[in-house]
Amino acid sequence: MNLKYLFKEYKYYKKLGGLKNIFVKFIFSKTPLKKVVNSSFYNKYYSNMINKKSKKSNTKFLQIENTNLCNATCVMCPHVSMKRKKTTMSFEDFKKITKNVIDHEKIKVVIITGFGEPFLDKTIVDKIKWLNQNYPDIKIDIYTNVSMLTPKITDKLLELKIHKINFSVNGTEKVYNKIMGLDYEKTKEHINYFYEQKKKLNKKFPLTNISLMIIKDNEAEIKKFINFWNNKSDSIMVYIPSDWAGKKKIDYVSEIPFKKKRWPCPALWQFITVDVEGNLIMCCRDYESIIKFGNLLKNNIKEIKNSNKFKDLQQKHLDFNFSTPVCSTCDNAYDSSLNWFN
Repeated sequence: MNLKYLFKEYKYYKKLGGLKNIFVKFIFSKTPLKKVVNSSFYNKYYSNMINKKSKKSNTKFLQIENTNLCNATCVMCPHVSMKRKKTTMSFEDFKKITKNVIDHEKIKVVIITGFGEPFLDKTIVDKIKWLNQNYPDIKIDIYTNVSMLTPKITDKLLELKIHKINFSVNGTEKVYNKIMGLDYEKTKEHINYFYEQKKKLNKKFPLTNISLMIIKDNEAEIKKFINFWNNKSDSIMVYIPSDWAGKKKIDYVSEIPFKKKRWPCPALWQFITVDVEGNLIMCCRDYESIIKFGNLLKNNIKEIKNSNKFKDLQQKHLDFNFSTPVCSTCDNAYDSSLNWFN
């Protein structure tokens, strides 16, 4: 990454509010200090950090799947083979679930995403508006493939308080349709309209990030992708995709570049991940909702988090026991030596 892009990302993460943690992770993965990772000194320091943070157990993020319907056929996504029921969360269920969690946990960010395209949910604007009105201090993040982000929806969104929107694009016109199964020109049109309207209204938020998952189909397009979208977004993110706990074969461009000692997963302490039916599941990689701790339409969040099933999984991770389904094959292990800095 050259200095121009590095400075751009610095400004983005400064606005995002996580500059310190991102900087620490950067120096331990992109500078010569990466050699220190998993040395005896590092492991002792990192272990102490995990012990302290896990005892505080302050959940910061609520990730909620407002719909698991999707109009894309992304080659790196398991949605095409997903067997669980495909539906959209009702407005009443959304309110009940978010209230259940936010009223009892120290949630800072609500992330509206899951295994679907969030804007296929016709009530999404009403849901965001309700969060704005009832929890004005909560930050709202959205992940979208942009296909349904029409000018009409954009105009409504820019009237609301949204912290960040991620546009998952994953390619240029040459490979986009093959990778996403969507119309590239429509996607480009929607992003351009969003950018122009945000600029016209002189709005700092929502911050926008345009992302690309690196696979062999788009490897040759990375530089072109970054150059094309650089001036239309606050940030450009290019990264290696997940293999969804070993359930999706990914045609990687190369081997995963950062393999270190495996550590407990911070998602079990920092995230509450809820599927479209209200189940509190283990994490975002559990796309079939295999591990369910309880249902937030029926159970109080405190009851679920204090249950033996939930506590036992946390303790397994602290004991370096990753034998639980999903955990046992999770590729998130490749950078777990850094994740607790975030």
